Amino acid sequence: MTPVQAVSGGEVFVQALVASDGRIGDMTVLRTSPTFTPLVLDAVRGWRFQPAKQRVTTAAGGPSAFVSEAVESKVLVACVFRPPTLNTPTAGEPPKDVGTAADDVAFPLTTVTPMYPPLALVDDTVLVQVTVGVNGNVVAATIERSAPAFDESALTAARKWTFRPARIHGRLEETFAYLVFAFRQPVTSRR
Repeated sequence: MTPVQAVSGGEVFVQALVASDGRIGDMTVLRTSPTFTPLVLDAVRGWRFQPAKQRVTTAAGGPSAFVSEAVESKVLVACVFRPPTLNTPTAGEPPKDVGTAADDVAFPLTTVTPMYPPLALVDDTVLVQVTVGVNGNVVAATIERSAPAFDESALTAARKWTFRPARIHGRLEETFAYLVFAFRQPVTSRR
């Protein structure tokens, strides 16, 4: 997902509408980094989710009066692109906030860019699903797309994020968010 010509890092946050069939509908860019935003939108547009479910009443009385049905929901996809450097500044403009997340979507308040593992020798991407608790902390993080050399670094960073928790029907709720960490092999100079 990281363009080869990228000389900087960046962040792109997208609020995506997940239809009741799991397909992505409308997307709203919340934070943008110009080089990366079109790539993120193209990639996320092709994702499929297991749709959210809600319990509904079918008939009066009895335990069979409730069934689950798929419903539309919104989800946050946050992409962090590591700059191709270990500890020096890079070219490019900083990420810019351009939208506001809906109340029913967890939104990052603090983010952590993962470290580039010292023994890794390639570019790669890790997708992490996080469960955001009602206090805004990450209560669980699991790898959904693995890149073994980078998984531990991605999980360590993801667990340090904090969020404004989602408020659904007036109540704070535990929700999912998806964090994409793209790692570029650092460019080093020899003297």
